[in-house]
Amino acid sequence: MISPEEVLTTPQACDLLKVTRQTLYSWMQQGRVKPWMKAGGASWLFTRDEIEQAKDSKYQRA
Repeated sequence: MISPEEVLTTPQACDLLKVTRQTLYSWMQQGRVKPWMKAGGASWLFTRDEIEQAKDSKYQRA
Protein backbone atom coordinates (compact mmCIF):
# COMPACT_ATOMS: atom_id res chain seq x y z
CA MET A 1 0.00 0.00 0.00
CA ILE A 2 1.27 3.46 -0.85
CA SER A 3 1.31 6.03 1.92
CA PRO A 4 0.08 9.59 1.27
CA GLU A 5 3.63 10.92 1.67
CA GLU A 6 4.70 8.82 -1.31
CA VAL A 7 2.08 10.29 -3.67
CA LEU A 8 2.75 13.45 -5.67
CA THR A 9 0.29 15.62 -7.57
CA THR A 10 1.10 16.80 -11.08
CA PRO A 11 2.28 20.25 -9.85
CA GLN A 12 4.44 18.61 -7.16
CA ALA A 13 5.99 16.26 -9.72
CA CYS A 14 6.71 19.20 -12.04
CA ASP A 15 8.31 21.15 -9.20
CA LEU A 16 10.50 18.22 -8.19
CA LEU A 17 11.59 17.59 -11.78
CA LYS A 18 11.89 21.32 -12.56
CA VAL A 19 9.86 20.88 -15.75
CA THR A 20 6.60 22.28 -17.07
CA ARG A 21 3.34 20.34 -17.06
CA GLN A 22 3.65 20.10 -20.84
CA THR A 23 7.09 18.47 -20.53
CA LEU A 24 5.83 16.05 -17.88
CA TYR A 25 2.93 15.01 -20.11
CA SER A 26 5.32 14.61 -23.05
CA TRP A 27 7.51 12.37 -20.91
CA MET A 28 4.42 10.33 -20.01
CA GLN A 29 3.66 9.81 -23.71
CA GLN A 30 7.28 8.77 -24.31
CA GLY A 31 7.15 6.31 -21.40
CA ARG A 32 9.82 8.15 -19.42
CA VAL A 33 7.39 8.73 -16.53
CA LYS A 34 4.55 6.45 -15.52
CA PRO A 35 1.67 7.96 -13.57
CA TRP A 36 0.30 6.03 -10.63
CA MET A 37 -3.33 6.93 -11.28
CA LYS A 38 -5.63 9.54 -12.79
CA ALA A 39 -6.87 12.00 -10.18
CA GLY A 40 -9.73 13.41 -12.23
CA GLY A 41 -9.90 15.90 -15.04
CA ALA A 42 -6.45 16.39 -16.53
CA SER A 43 -4.59 15.68 -13.28
CA TRP A 44 -2.47 12.66 -12.55
CA LEU A 45 -0.87 11.30 -9.40
CA PHE A 46 2.66 9.92 -9.29
CA THR A 47 4.68 7.94 -6.81
CA ARG A 48 7.69 9.71 -5.36
CA ASP A 49 9.90 6.76 -6.43
CA GLU A 50 8.78 7.12 -10.07
CA ILE A 51 9.52 10.85 -10.08
CA GLU A 52 12.90 10.34 -8.39
CA GLN A 53 13.84 7.80 -11.07
CA ALA A 54 12.75 10.22 -13.81
CA LYS A 55 14.77 12.97 -12.14
CA ASP A 56 17.88 10.76 -12.08
CA SER A 57 17.46 9.80 -15.74
CA LYS A 58 16.84 13.46 -16.68
CA TYR A 59 20.34 14.35 -15.52
CA GLN A 60 21.88 11.26 -17.10
CA ARG A 61 20.42 12.29 -20.49
CA ALA A 62 21.60 15.90 -20.22
